[in-house]
Amino acid sequence: MTPSAIEHVIECQSALIGAIDAGDLPAIEESTRLLAIAVQRARSGDVVTAEKLSLEHALKQANALTIRVNTLSDWTRQRIDRLAQLRGETCQHTYSRHGKTSLF
Repeated sequence: MTPSAIEHVIECQSALIGAIDAGDLPAIEESTRLLAIAVQRARSGDVVTAEKLSLEHALKQANALTIRVNTLSDWTRQRIDRLAQLRGETCQHTYSRHGKTSLF
């Protein structure tokens, strides 16, 4: 039995989450490519009622990926700001209560 389009998206999301958590750049790139293909295939098909639970799970996985990407982006911005401070430069960004960068 082949997995449904939504189940395939979930498998690809899980692989991407694992790659991000492991910090494996080649696996992140490949998982991202495979996820894009799976999402495109899911968009071209119909989601039947039986797949609603799978779709909800896929949306939760997408939220988990969003959190990871935003966290990595924030960490990178913080490292850049710390390096600028070590060089004696003023930081161009600061962090608000919501974790987003904003200009001074």
